[in-house]
Amino acid sequence: MEIRPEEIKKLNETPFELFDKSLTVAATRRNYLSCLRKMICEFLGPVLKGDPQLIQRQKSEYDNQGKKNTKLYFDADFEIRVNEFVQRSKADPAWSEAVLVKLAQEFNKNLENKTDSEFRGLGTIQNYLKMVKKLLDLNKVSLNWERINNYLTKEETKEDTRGYTRQEIQRMLEHTKNIMDKLIILLGASSGIRAGAFVLNWKNIKPIYQHKEKYLFEDYDVTESVVKEGKLVAVLIRTYANSNFEYFAFSTPEVWQMIQEYKKKWEYDIGKLPKDDDPLFRKAGFVVRPLTKDGIEKRLLRIAKDAQIRKPLKKGSRVHEVPLFNGLRRFFNKENKKSLSKTSTLASLILKETMMGHGSLIKLDKNYFKEHIDELIEEYIQAVPNLTISDVLRKEAENIELVKKVSELELKQNKIDSLEKIVDGILSQLPKAHEDQVKES
Repeated sequence: MEIRPEEIKKLNETPFELFDKSLTVAATRRNYLSCLRKMICEFLGPVLKGDPQLIQRQKSEYDNQGKKNTKLYFDADFEIRVNEFVQRSKADPAWSEAVLVKLAQEFNKNLENKTDSEFRGLGTIQNYLKMVKKLLDLNKVSLNWERINNYLTKEETKEDTRGYTRQEIQRMLEHTKNIMDKLIILLGASSGIRAGAFVLNWKNIKPIYQHKEKYLFEDYDVTESVVKEGKLVAVLIRTYANSNFEYFAFSTPEVWQMIQEYKKKWEYDIGKLPKDDDPLFRKAGFVVRPLTKDGIEKRLLRIAKDAQIRKPLKKGSRVHEVPLFNGLRRFFNKENKKSLSKTSTLASLILKETMMGHGSLIKLDKNYFKEHIDELIEEYIQAVPNLTISDVLRKEAENIELVKKVSELELKQNKIDSLEKIVDGILSQLPKAHEDQVKES
């Protein structure tokens, strides 16, 4: 392979295009752009000129036709402002630092005034600054970020939050008859995947069977005999498939059972079974259209309200006791960590964190701790009883695990008995004096 001098071309992407192209996951792209838009168009709106004509046309469209046609102008002005901010930062980094320091000081005032309707938590504020840093880093603008961050307070009085309890998850399941809603709840609680990872295709979910001491999940491995003779032990989920953030998550046999019911309902509504590339969660209607992250969140919010788990905020409080989606993720994390493991404590923690899509616990462990998929499956199976929501199915899972442990103990005892018989046989063939000497030793 070789390249020629005449084939080399300079990259001509604008600052906004560079930032946009760096976002490969749809859910991440939507969140990052929304965050950057807030910074550039709202917080720094008076500082940046933008395009006066576009702004005027946007106002005219809003006055004449409402919000219907304003998005085009708004996005165009957003891109112009992003490019303007980067160009000014390149020309005068000191100006850019002064702007961000002033913004950090205003954020501090906001943190002090929690009764303000525009209150934002410290984590949200830090994310705003991270978006600007990413934008400037991609465009080779170097600022003294340590100095900027020093102007931002490091402490915030956090309100106590927690994950859902098993009883609350059961109550949500009881307050919806919709199979897709039930699947969303069970999938979140048993896998711990983030809200954005719910945008899945059918091909991203595979049942895992244990057959002849092997774990099988690939289509070519899961034959009719495997399904008939093997045991369904878990579900494999490819989250953020075909992106830099892809990782393996897992779910319980209880979820696979719900998926089968959901598939029957799909076939009844659409008239045919879902294809591999069809979205797992779809909008209502006869046409298959993917349900977005926002749509899934709205469904979960409605269920939580109907079950009286998501109640109105108390006076002076800015966050709910249980985060809507993160509450399911926290339930998974707690129950998974409570489960026993067959590996060392550190190895178990690395495997459990990997299942949640978290980064390394120790530096470079992604390079030196190459966990095999079977190890992840084995680790997850230990947590299946704790992650099963149905009381009946959980008892069954606990009994299966108990029988398995008893079988393992019996196997170990049989091996010990066999070894004792072999030793007794050897001793019986030795002279008496030598036998006594062997026993003493």
